[in-house]
Amino acid sequence: MNNEKVYAMSFARIYPLLVAKAEKKGRTAKEVDQIIGWLTGYSAGEIEDAIQNSTTYGEFFQHAPNLNPNRKLITGSVCGVRVEEITEPLMQEIRYLDKLVDELAKGKAMDKILRERQWKCPKCGRMFAHVNQSHYCGEAPKTIEAYISQQSEEAQDYLRQINDTIKSALPEAVEKISWSMPTYWKKHNLIQFAASKKHIGLYPGPEAVQAFADRLQEYKTSKGTIQFPYHKPLPLTLIAEIAKWCEKQYS
Repeated sequence: MNNEKVYAMSFARIYPLLVAKAEKKGRTAKEVDQIIGWLTGYSAGEIEDAIQNSTTYGEFFQHAPNLNPNRKLITGSVCGVRVEEITEPLMQEIRYLDKLVDELAKGKAMDKILRERQWKCPKCGRMFAHVNQSHYCGEAPKTIEAYISQQSEEAQDYLRQINDTIKSALPEAVEKISWSMPTYWKKHNLIQFAASKKHIGLYPGPEAVQAFADRLQEYKTSKGTIQFPYHKPLPLTLIAEIAKWCEKQYS
C-alpha cells in the first residue's frame, strides 16, 4: 500500500487494529492509549474525538498537539523497514506508533516502551536510549547554513548546490528548519531537503514527484521523496523547475 492511501485511511479504522494487536497478546486498550498519548500528546478524550470525527490517519499525526521529542529514540524494524531510516516525515511518525505497539504486543515493559530509562549526555544535556550513545554534541541547527555545516564534506557540496538553486528559484520564500530539515516556506512548507549517508533527499511532496515522474526515472523515488546519490551530478535545472512548481501549487 502506498503512503497516500495510508494517510487517507480513517483513524477509526486503524485504531481498533492497534488495540486488537495488543489485546491478542494480553495487553490492553488503555495501554495503547497511553502509548498514543506519549507519542502525540493526545488525551484519551481527544483520541475518541478523532475516532468519532472521521479524522484521517494522516491528519491525526499532522494535527498532533505535542509530538514527543523522545520519539527520535525509537529504533528498529517494522514492516521490514527501520523506522530511524524512513525519510518521509509523516510516514515515520506513523511507523513510530506501529513500532511501539509491536513492542507492547511482544511483552516489553511500559517504561522501556516509553523510553523512560535514558542517558543524559553531560556535555550537551540531550537524552538518549543508551549510555554513551554516539551523537552530534552541538546545538541543533537553527538555520540552513548551520545545518549544512554540520554535515560531511561530501554532503556539504551537494547541499549548497541544492540550496543555492532553490533560493534562486524561490526568492520570496522564507528559509527555515522544519522537521529538522532545511525548508523553504511560503504560507506552507514548499520544499525540503536533507543529507543521508549515500544521497541527498529532496522532499517536494507526492504530487510533485508524480508530475515530474518522466524526468525522474534515473533516480530512486517514493511518494514525496527524490534521492540524488552522491556519485552523480545534481540535475540543478530540474530541481529549480520542481521548486517553482511547488511554489505555484502550494503557496
